[in-house]
Formats: sequence, structure tokens, C-alpha cells
Amino acid sequence: MLYTRGFQRRQLAFSLTSTLLISGYAMAQADEPLLDAVVVQGQDQATETYVGDVKKETAPQSRGTLTKAQLEKFVGLDSAVTGALKYVPGVHVSGGDSSGITEGSLNIRGFSQDQLGFTRDGIPLNDPQFLTPHADFMGDPENYQSVNVLYGSSSINAPTLTASGGSVEIKSVAPTAESGVTLKQSVGSNDLHRTFLRVNTGEWNGLSAWLSASRTTGDLWDDTDGKLESDRYEGNIQYKWGDGNQINALFSSFLMRSNSYQSPTLAQYRGSSYDSGYPTAKYPTEGGTAGVADVTVPGTSAANSRADFKIQTYGLNGLFNLSDGVQLKVNPYYVRVTDGTASIATAAVNEGTLGTDVNHDGDAIDPVVPASLQLFPTQYRIGSSNTLDFTLTDKNVLQLGLWTDYTHARNQIVYTPIKGNGKPAGIDGSETIRDGLGNKVYATNQSNQITTQKLWVQDTWNITEPLTLTTGLAWQHTRLEGDDHLTAYGNSEDYNRFLPSLSLSYQLDERNQFYYNTTSNMRVPAIASVYGRIDGGDKQKPELTWNQELGWRYSTDNTLLSAAVFYDKFKNRQAAFEQLTGVTSYFNAGDVVTKGLELSVNGKLPANFNYFASWTSLSSTQRSDYSAGGATADTQGNQLYDTPHQLASAGIGYDNEAFYTNFLGRYTGSYYGDLANNEKISGYTVFDLNLGYRFKGLIPGIKDTTVSLNANNIFDKQYLSGVKSGTIDADPANTDFYGAPTYYKGQPRSLVASVSLGF
Repeated sequence: MLYTRGFQRRQLAFSLTSTLLISGYAMAQADEPLLDAVVVQGQDQATETYVGDVKKETAPQSRGTLTKAQLEKFVGLDSAVTGALKYVPGVHVSGGDSSGITEGSLNIRGFSQDQLGFTRDGIPLNDPQFLTPHADFMGDPENYQSVNVLYGSSSINAPTLTASGGSVEIKSVAPTAESGVTLKQSVGSNDLHRTFLRVNTGEWNGLSAWLSASRTTGDLWDDTDGKLESDRYEGNIQYKWGDGNQINALFSSFLMRSNSYQSPTLAQYRGSSYDSGYPTAKYPTEGGTAGVADVTVPGTSAANSRADFKIQTYGLNGLFNLSDGVQLKVNPYYVRVTDGTASIATAAVNEGTLGTDVNHDGDAIDPVVPASLQLFPTQYRIGSSNTLDFTLTDKNVLQLGLWTDYTHARNQIVYTPIKGNGKPAGIDGSETIRDGLGNKVYATNQSNQITTQKLWVQDTWNITEPLTLTTGLAWQHTRLEGDDHLTAYGNSEDYNRFLPSLSLSYQLDERNQFYYNTTSNMRVPAIASVYGRIDGGDKQKPELTWNQELGWRYSTDNTLLSAAVFYDKFKNRQAAFEQLTGVTSYFNAGDVVTKGLELSVNGKLPANFNYFASWTSLSSTQRSDYSAGGATADTQGNQLYDTPHQLASAGIGYDNEAFYTNFLGRYTGSYYGDLANNEKISGYTVFDLNLGYRFKGLIPGIKDTTVSLNANNIFDKQYLSGVKSGTIDADPANTDFYGAPTYYKGQPRSLVASVSLGF
């Protein structure tokens, strides 16, 4: 059984011994042939090779990299990050749209997005309270240099609490030595308008920078009359000096004002038109009859669904070459969420309890009066990830690291009146419902603190010229603290664990590489677990994973071919679902085993043509029945929900450095909406198209001009793309665990046309 004491002792002893003693042995072998390139996770490589737009991977684990060239072509197909990632092997994308503002969901090899660690330039992007990543934090895709997907585990030095199944790392473009301006204007379906501007200052005595601004507006594609709007400002200020030393100061400020799509149940999807908002009913607070105990039961309202947030991220990336063999990296960051609200649900208040006439009908006796639940997530987060690399010999690199992280957050949900049009009366907290004493009425009023320390040591040793071994050992401690101001309840939970890792790479010859990778990971529960013991419940356990992967890569100047088998074993797997209040919560799905096979190929063809294809076969099996409250649901042996058994994608393209086009298709196999596997959703196939033309010197004074067109879902497929909120059992006959899953719908056919000018 996984994580028994015997397993821990053997794995820990092996990792400690190999990590600490390898260095000494490698130094004794210094007279052996020199190592051409030592691969250190998290360390940039001096040389990278490509087949067309695709990067040749060499790390001893499965990786997928979206290069700058690919991002420029693919991003317009859908949301900023997920839209491009949907053609990376093993990725299941659902929800979202072409605006890049609305959020969907990402699943990689059966790991949901809250089990993946998202970072940008060393800044963690997952919400530390609810573990989910948000598109709001990810920035403008025009400012990306690359997006890397690491399968199975994150780098040992990644600053993330959530990466039990992999990570997504975004790297920003560096300032250029030459000054210049990039202006991009996009228009598209559903009244989409987007303007992006970036100014490069050029370099002066080692100092260079770029600053950018963007504005996006549009409509939701369904019939809810929802609006999308965002303004973003970003920058990267770089200073270089001496022998390879540099500091990058990065910032992003994002103001979002948007409605969101309503996710239907299967019955709603089948019983309504595809563009339905599920439902469009309005539940105004005003109204009632004086002297009558009015009861107006509110339901879901698309008009009440709105988010207005201001999100700021700041980071420093410092690289210091202290001596010939010692390199220090210091990456402090600061994240702030403020000045915003999210209307997450409709709810009811009781006038008798509050002692006030909420609906203004002349009495204070109405037991059920509709109101909007509004979330005020004020949050700041500060931390730093630091590494010290020692090149002990030409064959051996030792890394020491420390990550510290602190989050303070107020999780406040208040009741706000709903206007006659179904929208909340205010979005800044000024119109909240008050009781008879004039106090704000809270549904939730909590203060949360999350503190993490992580230490690690990692050694990379080139045993022989073709064989490289990397071993590591991390220790992580996370403390969750919560205070509920409504009940005067306070609690804290501590989670700590040693996390060993090992990878082995064997370069058989110039074309063939074999590798084995194994890691252990811990994902702590969401902050809500601190409050789960108010009623005497058990402490929620952390999700523990043991990931193993065996892979092979074959590469030539025109072909990249890879195959990997993977085996991931979970203990206390946490399955995400969304409460009626719109807040992400988790339940323990028990032990789960995920295993599969993945194949991919990329290549160049004659006459400037290129191609790619990938296929993933995936099984994510629950090892036990689900039990709670003295009842048991039959889940043993079932597939975890939102985990398709089959994923495939393929595309053919053409690029002669002026004109380019890509015709792309992806297949997502059937999947389930519940743990009991009683609600099965059919698979689907979607096709996309992009094309563009790059002009040189078309207009005097303009260096580059690119016109492009992205067509998403060109055959206008109607489908449920993935699970928004899964349940234990979708069968109404199971009264103990019945719940109707909700789903994301795929965006209908949409077009985005862009013109980009480089001055």
C-alpha cells in the first residue's frame, strides 16, 4: 500500500543517500570525459533546438512547450492559455471563449487544474485559498515567450502548493536591445474588440524595458445579455551587468468586469436551446404585500452572475553569478487582490431574523426574500523562491533551495439587494443589506492565513557520457489558519512531509533518449478544511501522490517522436465541486490510480508543410467505494469524473515565413459527471483553423505587418465540453448521494481577425 512506513523509509533513505553522496563520488571522477550539458530543473539552457515551431525536449520527464511562434498562431483559437494548450498531448480543455477573460477548466492526464501548479516568471498563479488557477492572473499572451507543461510533477523548485499532478510554467518575453512598438487590433464574433500595445525602450547601459496595455470588450455568446470587459497593464524592466548578472522587475495590473456563463445540468442542456443561459429568470428583492409573510424562493439567475476584480502581481527575477561555479537566483513576488466583488449566487434572507423591511413592502415579517450573494475576496500574498547552484565539477551540479510564502485573506460574502432587471444593486459593497441595527449582513466573514516553508536539495550527476541521474529531497511545511467572525470559531492545521524525487536519462545515441522519472507530491487541502471541524468532523487529509513515468524520445532534423507510459497513485484524492454559493469545495474521493500511454509526433514535410499528432489512453480508477454519513456509494473500479479515456489531436500546417495556415482537429472521448458513473457524456470532435500573412516593409516606417484569422469550431459543433461541478451519484434513486452534475458548453463557431504592426 502506498505511503506505508516501509515505503517512506526506503524512498527517503535512498534519496538522502544519493543526493548527498553523489556529489562526492562525482568529484572523485573528475578525470572522466567532461559533461557537455548538465540538465538542472529550473535552469535555463544555453542551447535549444527546434523542428519547425516545436521545441526539442531533453528533460528526463514528459514536457510540452508552446513556443513563441506557436502562441502567435494558436492563441486566437480560444482563451489565452487554455486555448493554445488544447493541442498539447494529454490536455482536456473545457469552457472559456475567444475573449480570454471568461474561465474554463483544464485537465491534464486526469489531473484537474486545481492539481496543477501555474506560475508566471516564478509568481504562483493558483488561488491559495481555493487552489484553482485563474485566467485573470495569467497576463496578455502577446507578452509570453513560452508556456511549458510538465507532466506528472512540477520542478522541485516550483513555488506552488497545488502541483500533485504537473505544472504549467509561463515565461515572459525579455526586453529587446532595440526600441520599438507593437500594436495589435483584433475583432471577432460576439462583438469582440481587443487592442494591445507594447513599447520597448531599447537598451541603455544595460537597462532595458517594455511596457504594455490592453483593453478587451465583448459579449457572452449565449442569450444572457452578458458583457465582458478588461483592462490590463504589464511591464518588464531588465538590468544586466557584469558576467551574466541580471535583474528583471515584472508587474501586471488587471481590472476585470464581466458576467459569466451558466453551466447546465444534462437535463437543462437537453431541454433548452444551445444558446440558453440556464435560466434567465430574475428575482428582484423589491416587492411583496404588506402584512403578508411573503415567500419568494430564488433560483439560479444568469443576470446576477458578475465579477469585478482588480488583481495586481509584482515579481523580481534576480540572477547573480557569485563565482565561476556558484549561481544565485532570487525570485521574490507580491500578489494583491482588492477593489472588487463577485456576485456568485442568489440566496434568501429572513426579515424576521434581521429585524428590518428588506423588500420595502411595509412589513418585516417575510421569511424568504431574494438577495444576491456577493464575494469580497480581499487578499495579499508575499513570498520568495531562492536557489543556489554549485557546479562542483563539469559532471555535477548541486542545488540548494528555499521557498517561503505567506497569504493573508478576508473571505467575506454579503447579501445585496437585486434590482428589477435581475442584477445586483451595487458592485462595490455600498448597497449591502443591513439588519435592524444598521450592521452589514454576512453569509461568511472569515480571516485566513496560509504559511509555507519549503527546503530542498537536488543533485544532477552525469554518471557516464550518455547517463544522467538527478535526485532530490524536499521538505515542505504548510500551516492553515482560519478565524470565523460570525461564530467566533478559530482553528489551524499543519501539514508537513518529506518529498523525494529521482530521474534518470539515458542518451542511447544522437537520436534516441530514454528516461525514467518518479516523484512524490503533497497538495494540502483548501482553506475551507480549517472550518470543517466546527461540527466535530475529522481533519481533512492532504492529497498525496506518487508519480512514475517511463519514456522514449526520437529526434532528427525533421521529426520529433515520443512515447511515455505513466502510473500515478493517489492517497486521499481530493475531487473538486462547486457549492450552490459558487465557491469551489472538495470531498475526499479516496485512493485513485491513474495510468496510461501517450504517443506524439511532430515533423516537417517538403514544400514548407508541417504536421503533428498525439494520442493519450487514460484510466483513472477509484480504488474504494465512497462512504459518508453511514451510507456508501458504489464507486470502486469506476473512472473518476471529467476524465476521458481517450484524447487525440492532429494538425497539418504550412509556413513559408510569409504565409502560414494550420488545420487542427481534436477528439475528446466520453467521460462521466459523477463518481458512480451513472451519467455518461458522449465524446466529441472539434476542428479549428488559423491563417495569416506576414508583410515586410508594406508601409513606410512600419517594420512588420501581420494579418491573421482564427476560426474556432469551424463546423459549429454543439457539445458539452467538460464537467463544471461533479457529484457522487447522478442517479435520483440514490437519495443518500444524489446530485445533478453541471457542465461547460463548448463555444459555437467564432472568428477572430487581427492586424499586428511592428514599428
